[in-house]
Amino acid sequence: MKRILATGALWVPLVFAQAQVVDISMQSQNKAWQDTTVVSVVHDYDDIILTEREMIQETYQIPAYSLYDQYWDTENICSRHLALPFAGNPLRIILVQSNNNPFFFPCIGATSVNMTYGAGRNNEFHPGVDIVVKGGSPVKCCFDGVVRMAKIYGDYGRVVVVRHYNGLETVYANLSKIMVKPGQILQSGDIIGASGKSSKTGAEQLHFESRFMNECFNPSLFIDFDFMEMKENTLILNESDLEIPATDKNEIQGEKKDRGVAVKTTESMNQQTAKEVQPKETQEEGKAEYYTVKAGDTMYRISVQHHVSLTKLLQMNNMQETDKIDIGQKIRVK
Repeated sequence: MKRILATGALWVPLVFAQAQVVDISMQSQNKAWQDTTVVSVVHDYDDIILTEREMIQETYQIPAYSLYDQYWDTENICSRHLALPFAGNPLRIILVQSNNNPFFFPCIGATSVNMTYGAGRNNEFHPGVDIVVKGGSPVKCCFDGVVRMAKIYGDYGRVVVVRHYNGLETVYANLSKIMVKPGQILQSGDIIGASGKSSKTGAEQLHFESRFMNECFNPSLFIDFDFMEMKENTLILNESDLEIPATDKNEIQGEKKDRGVAVKTTESMNQQTAKEVQPKETQEEGKAEYYTVKAGDTMYRISVQHHVSLTKLLQMNNMQETDKIDIGQKIRVK
């Protein structure tokens, strides 16, 4: 009971009068509970050592649970849009509190950055950083936190998502091995898997993302990738840092959230839509169109491909945002 009350006490917003910066660390559970014990079981997988740690048992152990509106999805990197707590002001996020473990660079033996955050190849938006590292190299958790997702996931391949106690999430993709599971309590420096190859290019690299409230932002805002260290212990995050530079942000919003590894611009999506939209049935006025669900599809992605808002798409199909779709299912898109 004491812990639950203590957690609630952390959810008090603090606004600095001069800088008008919202201290988000006061609204999130920005510390690891000191009584989490380490299970003294160690495995050795091809010279990569994994320490097994305790699993969360109660919701109060989920980092920033209230800040995320009790969002804790172990199946998708992002399946929900959340209201961002900016209110016109930047956010101040403390990266490492005094009672937490220090920052660790995500991979051992990294040599360079292959692809940076932002505009990428073939008019696609790249929401992370690709770090060149030999396949099979240990991949480490950057900060203390809890594993939210660990699975094979579309273009990400084998991916692990960790939510940290300050509300940030880090994403580790293109893994050759996953050595953690959802709900596992981690300390920074714990090995979560081994690096692998990109499913698109075949390059040996780690795809790394930083996210806040389900939105990606440039990891270079707090990591110096040349020196492989944290820049400052305080991250000032503006609402513009979470925006994708595109002609029409509304059209690509869903694609950004669900594909993640590559987001196409409006022009390239128009070309893809012309190929993929196939009218299946016609109703009274001959205007209804249907789309057959394929592997990897989500309602967000379908709404983007067919230039219809997610709300309208759900209404046309009498569905809720949390409903799942199956391969072969017909979705009305017009």
